Amino acid sequence: MRSALFLFVFLATFTSSPDSFAAIDYHLEIKILPAEQRLEGKVVLQFKAEHPAPLTMQLSQHCRISSVNQAGQPIPWTFADGLLKVAPTSAADLEITYQGRFTDPVPTAPGHNEDPGYGVSAVISPRGSYLSGAVAWHPLLSSPPARYLVDIRLPAPGEAILAGQRLTRDSAAGWNRSSWSIDYPLAALTLAAGDYQVFEDHSGAIPIYAYFYPESAELAQTYLQQSREYLNLYQQLFGPYPFHKFAVVENFFPTGYGLSSWTLLGSSVIKLPFIVKTSLGHEIAHSWWGNGIRVDYAQGNWAEGLTTYVADYLYQEQQSAAAARQYRMNILSDYASLVTPANRIPVAEFSSRNSKASQAVGYGKAMMIFHMLRLKVGDQLFWQGLKEIAATRMFTAIGWDDFRDYYSRRSGEDLRPFFQQWLNRAQGPQLALAKVRAAATESGWVVSGELRQQAPYYRLDVPLQVATADGAKTSILTLRGAQQSFALQVREKPASLRVDPDMDLFRVLTPTEIPATVNSIRGSEHLLVLRGDTALPSVTARQTLLAGLRKPQHPLTATADADQQSLVDHDLLIFGSSTKLEPPTASEFQGSAPQKIAVTDNEVLFIVTRNPFNQAHYAAWFLADSAADSAVARKIPHYGKYSYLHFAGATNTDKQIISPADSPLQVTFPK
Repeated sequence: MRSALFLFVFLATFTSSPDSFAAIDYHLEIKILPAEQRLEGKVVLQFKAEHPAPLTMQLSQHCRISSVNQAGQPIPWTFADGLLKVAPTSAADLEITYQGRFTDPVPTAPGHNEDPGYGVSAVISPRGSYLSGAVAWHPLLSSPPARYLVDIRLPAPGEAILAGQRLTRDSAAGWNRSSWSIDYPLAALTLAAGDYQVFEDHSGAIPIYAYFYPESAELAQTYLQQSREYLNLYQQLFGPYPFHKFAVVENFFPTGYGLSSWTLLGSSVIKLPFIVKTSLGHEIAHSWWGNGIRVDYAQGNWAEGLTTYVADYLYQEQQSAAAARQYRMNILSDYASLVTPANRIPVAEFSSRNSKASQAVGYGKAMMIFHMLRLKVGDQLFWQGLKEIAATRMFTAIGWDDFRDYYSRRSGEDLRPFFQQWLNRAQGPQLALAKVRAAATESGWVVSGELRQQAPYYRLDVPLQVATADGAKTSILTLRGAQQSFALQVREKPASLRVDPDMDLFRVLTPTEIPATVNSIRGSEHLLVLRGDTALPSVTARQTLLAGLRKPQHPLTATADADQQSLVDHDLLIFGSSTKLEPPTASEFQGSAPQKIAVTDNEVLFIVTRNPFNQAHYAAWFLADSAADSAVARKIPHYGKYSYLHFAGATNTDKQIISPADSPLQVTFPK
């Protein structure tokens, strides 16, 4: 799910000093004309300085200026290359009238695209309207104004929404009107409009709105109730909610944007049953981290990692320790499957997601950094620290250095080495055990050996757990160089030794530790795509899946034409089945997979296992007996962490993960 910090490059060009913030009040009147795909706008700037300086404002080249007046008289202006230049002649109100036409094409059946908005930045249409602040659909000052007052009109039954507090909402003579006030620093406005039904609730004094199309109206109460619960949770964790409202708004094309005081979710997204329990909370958490406290992009984007940790991950932790461990395991598996020497970057260089690999860095690895920080400084200080940072830095931009300095000061430990290695190195530590043995002593047993890491060497505190009949004993081994010996004493005969058993440490998993998943195929650099003989998906479904896996032009080979060495040397994606390459049996899966893997009666299966010809590689089967196979093909890449997917028609009915059989960081001692 994409969180909307998508304006980072644009917003980074603006300052928000107290002086510039207090210089101008910005009044905007907008009339949206969906049938004509255009808007009519009037901006009135009220100056607080006696001698306003010349202004240079950004404005979309899809706009044209009608007039620029001051004190009722025209004044000179120029508009070229997206820049409107005006030199006020006095401190009187400056009035700009303009028109704009926005016609970005909107996909009717969007496939997979690393751009979370499918290339749509500004569109006005009868289906709906979306105007991103990044396209400057209204004149943008070089610094945020002191206050926005915005009045929006559009033909009924249309409704519009943007940031800030809703002051009025009414209807007259076939037009719907709403007015809004924004009194915190905001460089640009993003607007959504459509034929919405509007639902309302409250969380204490905070209004909660749902702007839903009639087809989704039955979901509104669920979203309002869950929003209430998330707001209550995060106010306990981080302090007062920083905005005047929260709104869930349905978009007419797929999006998952978190904006200041609202989230914009596509119609196809909002209907997914898990969104209200996961992604909705993620966007609300952004109210504090990313939209409230802003990101200093010169140090990289920390907000996605922190929001993932206090939302998606926290919900699993609240469910159970096992669920939290599985989430951390999924993070490490995704990183190992998707991030390669060709695409890896340091966390400090992550700005926004543009691929699954960058997401594994900026969301996943960054999330693990906050997890390791929490373990290092302790629960109480970690959560207290976030609350204090929220209280003292709201509506300012901060970077990783601010987290480093705060927790160093409060913990009394210099955390510069910790942050430096995790933020500035593109790699991750890779660990291995050596010379492990268990020996009896007079007082019990000693488990000894060496823990090794590949260069460049990390400073690590690594949990080692010895299991005995009496239970498990965990010790922390300090690893600073290439290797460190250990000798762990226990009273009873040891059954096993495990390194980092709870997956609390960010590290690059070895191939045998990584579950075979959809992402294993997506991240493959050596993929052989094969066509089977039976249960063969349609041509459209095959093309759709390859596009979704970011391999749209990959050649297709008949299984009968594939030589043995190619099967050994590659990861395999098999469309359909053949006697040469039959799917695995159910014994390889956990849970309730059918005894024979086959499709009948409107079923679709996607199965990923180890390559039967070479366990160092992967093999996946896409099996279909359904006219819905193309719709399923669009969905499969979204199930990246799973090994087994079953669909009845286009509906997923079962999903499972094949856990690795063993790990090189685990030793089982003979009985």
